[in-house]
Amino acid sequence: MLTNPSYPDPSTVSYRQLAIRFGAIWAGVGILSSLVAFLTNTDPSMPTTGSIKWVYTLIGVGVAIWAIVSAIKADRDEQLGGYIGLGRCIGIGALTGLVAGAIGAVFSILYMTVINPGYKQQMMDAMQEAWAEQGMSEEQIELAASMSSAFTNPIGMSLMQVFMSVLIGLIIGLIAGLVMKRERSVI
Repeated sequence: MLTNPSYPDPSTVSYRQLAIRFGAIWAGVGILSSLVAFLTNTDPSMPTTGSIKWVYTLIGVGVAIWAIVSAIKADRDEQLGGYIGLGRCIGIGALTGLVAGAIGAVFSILYMTVINPGYKQQMMDAMQEAWAEQGMSEEQIELAASMSSAFTNPIGMSLMQVFMSVLIGLIIGLIAGLVMKRERSVI
């Protein structure tokens, strides 16, 4: 009778396909919610949107958690015989976030240049209105607008999206890994 069954060596099993699959689902839901926001005029990235931001935020975070946890679970249970280490969970989270962020960044550029070409101006107008309501002077508003213009162009926003998706993936991968890891006992 075998007391030490043979399990695959994690270094020889790739999780790339899982990260691509679940990262694409995460990005797809994000794209769908962006299109719904555009069509219903409830874009959560606009400062004047209001409480609907929380709905979009909860959906986005929920899908991100689901995607990363599902990728980790599939890797652990279907590819590695029920065992997975914390480092691998973090790696799966980061790669899943990278895939979602890259797909989302391509869509963001398409969104801001083709679907809603007035997006940058809408965002700048909304921010300037919010700053005026806070009591900022015209000079302060002009300075703030010039400083924020680098972050409101399609390339800048897309790069920020990729960075934030990877960061979110790392954090969720770490937390999920702390809960889901199962190390093999060395006999």
